[in-house]
Amino acid sequence: MGDAVSDTSAADVDIILKDVGADMNAWIGNLRTVLKFKSHQDVAVEKFSKPGISKDTLAKILFEGYQMVYSHRNTFESSRVGVEKLKSELIAAQRSVVRLQQQLLDFQEKLLNTQTEQLQGMSTVVDTAVDKGFRSYSQALSRTIKDSVPVLSEKTLKKVVQEAVTDDDRSRNVIVFGLADDASEDLDGKISDLFDDIEEKPSFEAVRIGEQSEETNRPVKIRLRNSDNVHRILQKAKNLRKTSKHRTVYIQPDRSPEERAKHRELVAEMRRRASEDPDSYFFIFSGEVCHRDKA
Repeated sequence: MGDAVSDTSAADVDIILKDVGADMNAWIGNLRTVLKFKSHQDVAVEKFSKPGISKDTLAKILFEGYQMVYSHRNTFESSRVGVEKLKSELIAAQRSVVRLQQQLLDFQEKLLNTQTEQLQGMSTVVDTAVDKGFRSYSQALSRTIKDSVPVLSEKTLKKVVQEAVTDDDRSRNVIVFGLADDASEDLDGKISDLFDDIEEKPSFEAVRIGEQSEETNRPVKIRLRNSDNVHRILQKAKNLRKTSKHRTVYIQPDRSPEERAKHRELVAEMRRRASEDPDSYFFIFSGEVCHRDKA
């Protein structure tokens, strides 16, 4: 029996327990049938001695139960030993996993230390080269700057800085054209409805720009939280043409005067080429007029 027990697997234990359960359920079912018990709740000591149940019948049922238990005595022991074996194997596997994890951590630490040492060495070499190069460059520059480089005035520096700041501000803005301009309007509500049509709900600040006129709708400048929101909205802006409420509304980037002039030139070129080649579809992409065949 020892060899059979030592080879017991999880699948074997499952099969053994199912067989034992089936035999026990069969014996209990037979007992209820003979003694006419409808359910487990009907089973009571006094009912085993009720009239109509002979001693021979009870003896036969008891004997069958004994045979069943006796036939499975080795089965239970085999299952117990098998479970203990599985527990031991599980513990050994867990310990093996812990050892492997520790080896991995040790390897990662050694690799990190090696990389750190390499980076420190590279940093020293680069710092030395840069220091030497910077000193040489500084000496050469100091000899030529007076003769070849004009001095920037305070006004010029301020203009450069202001342009850089303005460009950064524009990257967070979009301009909306064609949105109805009412004397007393809920502008934030209109913009929210507009963004709902392209399934966007960003935080924003909106303001009309230009003088109010009965003939035209003033554009709306919208300031968003970051340039990612701007990029996402501009990508979806073309979907407004598919809506019923905002199909004549357009969303454009907040361009500088130079960028607006360049864009007007591109639009004029696109229209000219479209009139010359009506079988192609023209569009502006990355600052160029592109085209493809109409579907």
